[in-house]
Amino acid sequence: MHEGGHVAEQRGRAARRAELISATRRVARRSGIGGTNVRAVAAEASVSTGSVLYYFPSFDELMYATVEGVLEEMYEHRRMIAESEPDPATRLVALIVAGVPDEISDHLRMAYESIPLLRERPEYRPLHRSIVERQVALYRSTIEIGAATGAFRPTTDLTTIARNIVALEDAYDLYPLIGLEHGAETYRENILSYARIALDCDLTR
Repeated sequence: MHEGGHVAEQRGRAARRAELISATRRVARRSGIGGTNVRAVAAEASVSTGSVLYYFPSFDELMYATVEGVLEEMYEHRRMIAESEPDPATRLVALIVAGVPDEISDHLRMAYESIPLLRERPEYRPLHRSIVERQVALYRSTIEIGAATGAFRPTTDLTTIARNIVALEDAYDLYPLIGLEHGAETYRENILSYARIALDCDLTR
């Protein structure tokens, strides 16, 4: 096969894999990760189960690629928010608002539904660890800028504050999934209240 043909084949394979990942996400959105299997994905993509496993050596690898894509999109959304807000206080508020949405998105639901898989599939741990660490880094860099400009006066270690904000976000995002409905606005205000104390600053929305 000449080089052009090989490149075309690789692109076609990548496109087919992307289609199967999209089909997996649609099935997971309807049925949850627990209800997602190779037959359901094959039916959603209008292919045979053999075709699914031709492009992915195992269904576990397809699920891994799907979860990886979801987590990456979540992080990229947060990163773009951070980059679009030059003022550290405004950026911090925008990140917290994005971190605790009014409605749990399909992305967020799938991310949390994949957590119970960690016991059976330890290969998922680096994915979840990475998304947490990168979110912490977004907050830490924002706090660092604010501290350097005098907008923030941190009362403790910057990384500790960043980790606490991410931990609060994760906890409050779980509340609706377990039936605790006190409202995203309340949760956001609670996190902002912590940030105001930890950073000795006025954060207004």
